[in-house]
Amino acid sequence: MKSIIINGNKGQLLTGNVQFEQRGSKVYCNQAEYDPVNQVLNGTGNVRIINPQGAIVTGERLNFSSESNLAIVSGDVLLRDNSLTIKAPVLIYQTESKIGSYNQGADIKDGNTYLRSRYGIYNPNIKELYFRKDVILQTPDYTIQTDTLKYQSDIKKATFFTYTQINTEEEQIIFNKGYYFTEEKRGFFSDSFAYASRGKIMVADSAIAENENAGKAFGHVWFYDSTESWQMWGNKANYEGKLGETWIYENVLAVNADKSDSLFILCDSLLNAKDTNTNIQEITAYSNVSLMQKNSAATADIMHYSDLDSQFRLIGNPVMWDSATRMSGDSIRLKIKNQKLKEGSLFPSATIIIQEDSSHFSQIQGDSIHYYLDSQQKITASRVFRNGESIYYIREKDTLQSVFKTKCSDMYFGFADNKIKKAVFYKENKGKLYPIVEFPEEEMKLSRWIWDYEKKPKRLFFKLPFEQVIPKARYKSIPNLPKSKPKKWYQFWN
Repeated sequence: MKSIIINGNKGQLLTGNVQFEQRGSKVYCNQAEYDPVNQVLNGTGNVRIINPQGAIVTGERLNFSSESNLAIVSGDVLLRDNSLTIKAPVLIYQTESKIGSYNQGADIKDGNTYLRSRYGIYNPNIKELYFRKDVILQTPDYTIQTDTLKYQSDIKKATFFTYTQINTEEEQIIFNKGYYFTEEKRGFFSDSFAYASRGKIMVADSAIAENENAGKAFGHVWFYDSTESWQMWGNKANYEGKLGETWIYENVLAVNADKSDSLFILCDSLLNAKDTNTNIQEITAYSNVSLMQKNSAATADIMHYSDLDSQFRLIGNPVMWDSATRMSGDSIRLKIKNQKLKEGSLFPSATIIIQEDSSHFSQIQGDSIHYYLDSQQKITASRVFRNGESIYYIREKDTLQSVFKTKCSDMYFGFADNKIKKAVFYKENKGKLYPIVEFPEEEMKLSRWIWDYEKKPKRLFFKLPFEQVIPKARYKSIPNLPKSKPKKWYQFWN
């Protein structure tokens, strides 16, 4: 130790294994200049600060003020605290509170978690880090980018306060507020949430990640599957297998979008599942199910669709209508071709009722009926199998003149403009032809007669509950949401 002049004051030059202690923290360096008037020490060479809790700061240069208990360490600074390390050009360390901060950028490692930001604060007393500006948190599985982040190293929890992206090789999550446990891979996201994976997108007001493969979404839920052009709306959702299976609840609307002929489904809850091995998609709607495409509409308790055979299956009091026809059975099957309803089957207890005018109805029933639809979803033909019965009105110059009531095992009917134009009866035909004025009123209805056309779902029932906006990714270095864009809402309507 020898005396020197520092800033006009008499000070000291200390060389060789310099050590001093400040409020429990021990400080070491190779050489130091100490100004006792201003209580400032400048050290160089192998700078180390060790606090009682075990955190160690190392660097090349040190500026320390005894008055403020502030140590500024620069030159390849490294802070170590158990599994946590911070590398920075400059670190500001409060020896009394043991809090460290930086303002020229830093790289942080905590186990398999890496962080980077321009500004940051570390409080070893509560194992908490706070980051600002250009924040990146990276693990072997995902990357998080945001502007502001708090990280608790003891419980591996990240808390977010502004726009945030989480990306993996196959996924992207966007939200504005929330928290995430980086090792447990669970968390909560709010203030607008978006999740994308393998051509699928889910958007909601908020969401819970229960683990890396499952979670829940709440409020203004919208789901889009670009591979099958399905869009779905609801109030709540559960998802599993990175959206391989999605449950949507409460006021559910599903749309298979087409420019002029979209298919609509309304229900209380809906399951959308896709087998990743076979790539087969299945959709099941439950409770108060309504379906509509052009002039065709249907209701049932349960609806199931599989793209394995492109068929809808309706069970639980299923009924289907076109512009003037009612069809029902214990179950109904609908065949889809090129995203349009083309044909279907009713079985058992199959029934078709066609309105001829305000008071007369042709009727067809049997064990099963197969029918065909045209491009406008109007019935063109039907084939009845086993135990067939019918009341068939015959027109002359578009006026009802007579009626044929028959029982026949198998029957065929051809239609035009929702009117029977051709009838063929097979096997044991037993019937009687009546002039329409002589047809007994008690004979006018078959055993399964029901005409409740007022219950046919109307187009206005299928109004979109809200228009969903997909948030744009702000960090372009990370892969964006799927390029396949959903059609605008106004393209759903004819």
